[in-house]
Amino acid sequence: MLKKTTFFVLFIIFALSQSAISQEKPKHNKTEVNIAPMIIIEPETVTIPKVVITTDDLRQLYEKTFDTETGKTLTASSVAGDIEISTWDRNEFQVKIMGNDEAERKLIFDAHKTDEGAKIDCGQKRDENMNNLDLKIIVNIPSDYNVDLFTGGGNINVADLKGSIKMNTSGGNIEIDRSNGSITAFTSGGNISTENNTGNIELSTSGGMITALNFTGNINASTLGGHIILKGSDGSIKASTSGGNIKIDYTGPNDGIDASTLGGNIVANLPSDFSADADIGTLAGRVDCEFTKVENRTVSTFLKTKFNNGGKTFKCITSGGNIVITKK
Repeated sequence: MLKKTTFFVLFIIFALSQSAISQEKPKHNKTEVNIAPMIIIEPETVTIPKVVITTDDLRQLYEKTFDTETGKTLTASSVAGDIEISTWDRNEFQVKIMGNDEAERKLIFDAHKTDEGAKIDCGQKRDENMNNLDLKIIVNIPSDYNVDLFTGGGNINVADLKGSIKMNTSGGNIEIDRSNGSITAFTSGGNISTENNTGNIELSTSGGMITALNFTGNINASTLGGHIILKGSDGSIKASTSGGNIKIDYTGPNDGIDASTLGGNIVANLPSDFSADADIGTLAGRVDCEFTKVENRTVSTFLKTKFNNGGKTFKCITSGGNIVITKK
């Protein structure tokens, strides 16, 4: 019995001493955690790996050069990849094909001279998917040359060309700068931009925006899902979009303008002496026009009028937006 009492007393004394010790410890707002000694690493001694896919990461898989003549035509077709066309002051054709390991494993390349000019083919070695494939076709040709280009899944860029341009991509953007010749461009899933081009232009995209700046000549621009911005002179204009706004800045005589959108606004900036037979209407917006007085209705506004002395048709129709027409 004495042993049990002694043990109980000693236990009480030990508990009280531990409680006193804990109360003497300072309280902190931060949680203290015992860890192994910290190793300090200076920032400049650490290399953080990055995975960035650029043209610099591609290697040359194919190259060919041969003589050619001005006025000829390049035909290029590839199952995938970007196409970039540049010009130089030589009567030579040159192609360099850059790609990654997947492109080398899955594709076969060929370029050769033809009676019409030059031809490039990039096809599949066997029937398999194009996953993880990265490819770029870089071409140099004389500036006075025509091109007919197709890629199954990439961007197309053309610059400084004096011949006709035809291009089609199933899944990329199109950019054309400083050309002198007709342009026909289509993409199934990207934007189209042109700048400083002379000649008739036809642009079409199933899912992107169209921008054509500083053009001279006729233009036809259509998109199923984006905005249209046009700035040019001396030609007819046709612009249509199913889901965006249209902005037109035009200089020169009236050769006819037809702009329509199902779900956006239309803005047109025209010369003050622009003469036209105007057909303007909106189902769910208002019309502001500096060429004539407009009485806007509550629900929809439609009017037929003349700008100055009248002339070729100026037509602006939107189902769900406003129309603003200003003078320069």
